[in-house]
Amino acid sequence: MKIISIRAHVMGIVKKGGLAPSRNWIFVRVETDEGLIGVGEATTEYHELAVVAMIEQHFAPLLVGQDPTRVHYAWQQMHRLFWWRGGVVASSAASGIEQALWDITGKAFGLPVYKLLGGRVRDRVRLYARPDLGLSTVGEEVRTAVSEGFDAFKFGPGAYIRPYSDQQQVDIALNVAGEIRAAAGPQCDLMIDCGGIFSLQAAHRLAEGLREVPLLFMEEPVNMETPQKLIEMRRAFPNLRIAAGERLATRWQFREWLEQGAIDVIQADISHCGGIGELLRIASYAEIYGVQVAPHNPYGPVAFAANIHAAICMPNFLILEHCRHRPWFDEVQIFGPTVEGGRVTPSDRPGLGIELDWDYVKKHPYQHLKLRAFVDGDGGLPLI
Repeated sequence: MKIISIRAHVMGIVKKGGLAPSRNWIFVRVETDEGLIGVGEATTEYHELAVVAMIEQHFAPLLVGQDPTRVHYAWQQMHRLFWWRGGVVASSAASGIEQALWDITGKAFGLPVYKLLGGRVRDRVRLYARPDLGLSTVGEEVRTAVSEGFDAFKFGPGAYIRPYSDQQQVDIALNVAGEIRAAAGPQCDLMIDCGGIFSLQAAHRLAEGLREVPLLFMEEPVNMETPQKLIEMRRAFPNLRIAAGERLATRWQFREWLEQGAIDVIQADISHCGGIGELLRIASYAEIYGVQVAPHNPYGPVAFAANIHAAICMPNFLILEHCRHRPWFDEVQIFGPTVEGGRVTPSDRPGLGIELDWDYVKKHPYQHLKLRAFVDGDGGLPLI
């Protein structure tokens, strides 16, 4: 069996009010000469067209004609044969292709991918919801999630202050946290995604204020360019899990963060970090340090399916992000993973267990996304 085609298909998701963000899902389709087709997802924010070019103009010519079931060998080529390594464009492109190769391999052997990876270490994968439905308040968002069976919910620091002031943003974040805790009730685990927008001083004040709003973890409270500030946060707040890692790729980038003790929870992204195999290699490295993994996953249904196969095989898995972009998330799938009670039990369908409606994908073309921009009172860019 040989690869005959590797193509990227971009599907635009419109903004639906509230806090729901826009997305361009990047689906990777790999075809073989025996008629087997594999699908992966390389979704990124803001670098979509560069990722498409990397897939179709650089990686596809390299891999066409090769055996798609040599997944690790294909990954090694995408990582090692290009002089400039790393970066979200190349690693995301490789991630999407790698997922699609696992999908083909599972179909070729008649097995779900998780069985090829060594089998389950748990029965179900726990999910957390987000405020993705475009409802009128964050309280309504969390109440809806709880009514759907989710027992964990992640929220952001609230509407951004313009011009930006991180101390004022702390006040907003604390008000949001209080509203969500009241709406969620005491049994629902909560997480806050700070997006790296706070100075160390503001992050300390936020963490202090959140002591009365117990959290499963606090995500990216400070700038993510080095691990140092996260190390200081962990030392100052030993009872609060610090999470980060969505902006890191491959085990080489995670090495420094783990060895210096920067984080309690790793948030590697299966669409950026290198794919299914690399996510599991990162998780194995993290296990040595007693660090759990909560994969970053605010993207589409193929990334979701790939994460289920990785998480079900991961001893130090904590929880998986689930982005409910309705109706597109459901309507683009012919079949895929089923969410029940805020959890997923993987099916025994061969491969990743998902099939897309490609005509539906074509009906939703790429759209340009606005950048997340912060400007201080004097017109400068904050160091975030």
